[in-house]
Amino acid sequence: MRKKRLVKKQPDKSLPARGQLLAAAKGLFARKGLSGTTIRDIAQAANINSSMISYYFEGKEGLYKACIEEIAQNSLMMAERVLTTAGNETEFKVRLQMFLDQIFALFLEDRDTGLILMREFDRLHSPAEKIFRDSFLKILNMLVDYFKQGQKAGVIAADRDPATLASLLFGCLTSQMRMDHLLRNSLLKPEEKRKVENHIVELFTIPPKMKK
Repeated sequence: MRKKRLVKKQPDKSLPARGQLLAAAKGLFARKGLSGTTIRDIAQAANINSSMISYYFEGKEGLYKACIEEIAQNSLMMAERVLTTAGNETEFKVRLQMFLDQIFALFLEDRDTGLILMREFDRLHSPAEKIFRDSFLKILNMLVDYFKQGQKAGVIAADRDPATLASLLFGCLTSQMRMDHLLRNSLLKPEEKRKVENHIVELFTIPPKMKK
């Protein structure tokens, strides 16, 4: 009986060499981690001479930093686009739900990005720690400001600490995405994802019946 041959994913030759290296490295870092990925692995996956890694990124760690920076910048741009001033209570909740939806999409629709970010959240030491910390602290601070805005609008309870709420929301999102592996990718089902998002929004805002 013949063994089925695995089809190797071919590099996208329409990308410049730097982009091909980033795309190939991202998939490898997601599956094997930084220490488990070699320069040779990346060069073979991208079908590019390994010397180009030093030329563009000054080595494997530089390439890893570039991957994290690309992910972080995309996340930051998304937060800047969504977490803007809301005109009323309904818009506040809609924008919060949009933020949740975009974060879930970042982790679930692009599995490589999701796995890399999960690894970074768990790592004690990382060559990309400063890039990761600075970028996601900016998003955290945007959430803090957004919750302060919600307090002024009466959507967030006045006695809640916005910084703690922002931290809890991040923890809630990452825990939910870890649990999703046990629940067999339930968040990929639109109706299930919407239900989870609605529950989170209601947990962090004041229900209408509790308002005076």
